[in-house]
Amino acid sequence: AQNISTGGALRAQVAEASSNSPPQKCVPDTRPQTQSKTADKTRFRFNYEKSDVVCADKDGITYEVGEFDKVNDSDQCAEMCTNDTTTSLSNVIRGFNYDCDARICQCLYDQGTIDRNSAKKFDNSNYETRNRKGSGSIKNYVRSTDNYCFKLVGAELTGEGLELFQKTHLYLQSFDA
Repeated sequence: AQNISTGGALRAQVAEASSNSPPQKCVPDTRPQTQSKTADKTRFRFNYEKSDVVCADKDGITYEVGEFDKVNDSDQCAEMCTNDTTTSLSNVIRGFNYDCDARICQCLYDQGTIDRNSAKKFDNSNYETRNRKGSGSIKNYVRSTDNYCFKLVGAELTGEGLELFQKTHLYLQSFDA
């Protein structure tokens, strides 16, 4: 019988995986969750996708963005994309990019989502540029040093949101009677 040692290979895989992990100071949680204060009390769940990239659509095109400056980490970025924008934007977010060095948070939307009024909520936006912007789910990445891509993976109504929905539904039904 031959004895095969895989200890060195396993250590190399573990070392590689931990070197690809984002730094804790930039990405405290690789699966941040936020609860919207305005979007019908919806809970949003994001997943960390990749380091040193920005999120892109299936064709490799980056999204329309609303940017917040002076953001401490990716958790605060998720919170701002959920609660510091209009309700209509919270409900259609695709994900976010976080630039740790520049401390910039980019909330990601399909082309044509941000307008003059909703852009006022952000420090910057690219909605007026003529460049084509992404659409659909995040499926690709564009290399960008010190950026972290997060994808929206779920949005669900919480108890308060469901209660509000039921009350609204009952109210609207009262007009049919």
